[in-house]
Amino acid sequence: MLKKQSSPFISQVHLRRLEQLCKHYSLSLANKTDIHTLAEQLHCSERNVAKLMKTLEAIGWIKWKSGRGRGNKSELTILSSFESVLLSILESHCRKGLLSEASQYAEHFGYTDTFRAQLPNWLSEAQNHLKAKNVLITLVPYTLPELHPLWTSRASSRFYIDALFDTLLRYDQETGTIKPHLAHHYEFRDNQLWLHIRPDVYFHNGEKMTAEHVAACLRERVRQSHTYQALYRHIKEVETKNMWVVITMSHAHPIVLRILAEMHSSIYLEHESRSIPYGTGPFVLEAAESCHWSLIKNNHYFALNGFIDKAEFWTSDTAAGRVQGHIVHHGYSAISRTASVQKPLTTGCEVMEFPFHNQGLSIDEKTWIMHHSREFCHRFSTELASVANSITNHHQDKGVYLYHPTMRIPTRTLRIRLSNCSKVRSKSLVDYLHEAGADIVIIGEEDTDNDLYDIELGGYVFQDDQVFSYYKWLLCSNVFKTCLSAQQQTTFIGIIDQLLIASESKHDFMNKLYRCEDWLIQQGVYIPLWRDSLSYDIDDSIQGAETDSTGIMSLKKLWFCE
Repeated sequence: MLKKQSSPFISQVHLRRLEQLCKHYSLSLANKTDIHTLAEQLHCSERNVAKLMKTLEAIGWIKWKSGRGRGNKSELTILSSFESVLLSILESHCRKGLLSEASQYAEHFGYTDTFRAQLPNWLSEAQNHLKAKNVLITLVPYTLPELHPLWTSRASSRFYIDALFDTLLRYDQETGTIKPHLAHHYEFRDNQLWLHIRPDVYFHNGEKMTAEHVAACLRERVRQSHTYQALYRHIKEVETKNMWVVITMSHAHPIVLRILAEMHSSIYLEHESRSIPYGTGPFVLEAAESCHWSLIKNNHYFALNGFIDKAEFWTSDTAAGRVQGHIVHHGYSAISRTASVQKPLTTGCEVMEFPFHNQGLSIDEKTWIMHHSREFCHRFSTELASVANSITNHHQDKGVYLYHPTMRIPTRTLRIRLSNCSKVRSKSLVDYLHEAGADIVIIGEEDTDNDLYDIELGGYVFQDDQVFSYYKWLLCSNVFKTCLSAQQQTTFIGIIDQLLIASESKHDFMNKLYRCEDWLIQQGVYIPLWRDSLSYDIDDSIQGAETDSTGIMSLKKLWFCE
């Protein structure tokens, strides 16, 4: 073990020397050796060996007895194994709140996996040190998510995109209205939307944001092939006039305001040296590795800033017992027995989708699968996983009715695709279908050679702006992209456009969109299963941890209480 404060400074060099010794000599035994042999084993001079032995003995890792006289061997006793010493140092660093330093040591010696496995157990004592530094530590059940607004599609990215980037407009949940943000004024002029850009906004690299920066982002969204490209189909041209950005559309409709207030419409600045673009948001990306990333406060933010000075995020298997951290996210539908926050989401749900291809299932077979799946949902419904009758909660009272009069069990093996984030309950549904008589093989998201599958089980969560989220889901989800033929997609978009123009109010538009969803169900395209849920452990010192309709907190609102 380590000696007290009088011990010499411990460096990576000292640890490397101990590691070398442990490879050549047995632990806790008085090993006979000499200076010449040690110099060869440690690849250093004999003079340095003598100094090194004294230093390692002073630290407390070895016991050294130098041989006296010609031919007398020295005695070297290794008191602690390299692994135990390294883990002790890593634990000491973590308990002091020096997580980044501990991570660097672990990576240097090839102990990254061990460090990540032990980290949750070392954080309890570190929390007060980190709180004193105004540093938030969060454990998450995923690796670094996509942090480019144009390409992200998973819910896990939302927390970080909201912290790093800004949108031109913002949706206000309390009033249900759109408010200015990066654009501090906007107005419609015939079929054009004019947005006046704020003059005091800077990207995180110090470059001032201009109207041309904004226009370039919007043009990318119109031209690039991405998940949400269909939302920008009405935009024909984007120009700039001084500090104004002028969007010309095929026809003007207020839905464009909701599109520009949506997370994926965040303004960013590309840079050839990095894959993650610069944003203008209240937090700056400090470091980004696969299993560890950190954000620091943007002290030059133009609007209301966050309260936390720094936030660190570590990938952790939060299902492995009791874990420690200011915030521990157990994931969607991953309900922990010890979690302090466990509740169903107000909207969004798990779904079953039937992709379109030439070897697709018949409507009779789909009806059989849908019938038994709904039976499973009702039989095993719980408060945290209640039956879903609609993709949104807005039409939960409508019910699901399968009008097809006949059904039959599939005669061939069903290929069911489960995404990497699929939950235990999804696998239980697969077992239920198998017990009902279906022959099933499961393929994973990583099985790139298995592109042809009959069913996919996944899930969706929706933002607070439910009208826009419903509209976006119908046009941009996997249901639209993989479960409808090209001709059906074209027809479907035309119908949505007609409904958009003809609707008299938001409520009227929602009801008409439900008719589209109901058609998808009756045609055997998809079916809702059960509501999703979330699970967090949140330390008592954290305030402002309320979640939105997607189950995501806002880093801007989090703060430590006294």
